[in-house]
Amino acid sequence: MLDPVDGTRPFICGLPVWGTLIGLTLDGRAELGMMSQPFTRERFWADRDGAWTERDGVRRPLATRDVGSLDRAILHTTSPEHFGGDLAPGFARLKAAVRMIRYGGECYAMAMIAVGRIDLAIEPSLQPYDIVALIPIIERAGGVVTRLDGGRAEEGGAVLVAATPALHAEALRILG
Repeated sequence: MLDPVDGTRPFICGLPVWGTLIGLTLDGRAELGMMSQPFTRERFWADRDGAWTERDGVRRPLATRDVGSLDRAILHTTSPEHFGGDLAPGFARLKAAVRMIRYGGECYAMAMIAVGRIDLAIEPSLQPYDIVALIPIIERAGGVVTRLDGGRAEEGGAVLVAATPALHAEALRILG
C-alpha cells in the first residue's frame, strides 16, 4: 500500500509533518512498513526483526515509552473538527483525562509514538493507506494500534494508537 503524501493539508501549507508511507500486508495483516519524512531527513520502518529509525546515517531501534497513566500522557490528533456526532462525548472525556493534547502532526505524530515522544493518537476516519505502513512500526516498537471497537486497524476507520497496552485499554474505556 502506498500513500505518496500522507498529510495533504500540511503539504499544501508547507508544514514539515507530512510523509510518504509504504506498507505491505500479508493475508490482511500489516507486516512491513516505512514512513519517510523528507523535511527532517528521517526514515522510520519495521521489518520482521523490529522497528527502526535513521537520520543522517545513524540508525536506532524504536521503543515506545510508558508514562503509566492517561493523566501523564500526550494525546495527538489531526484536528478537533473531526470529532462530531457519536465520537464527540468520548473525545471530550479523553481530552480531559490526558496531560496535554496536540493537533496537526499527521503520520509524523504516529512515528513519534514509536520514538517515545507522544503516548496516544486518535484519528476518526483513516483510510487503509493512511495506517497500514504505521501499524508494524508502532507495534514492533511496543505500541498498540486498533480501531475504536478494538479490532485490527488495517481496514482503516476510527483508529486509536497507544504507546502501551495499559494506556490503550484505559483510553478505550474512556472513549466508551
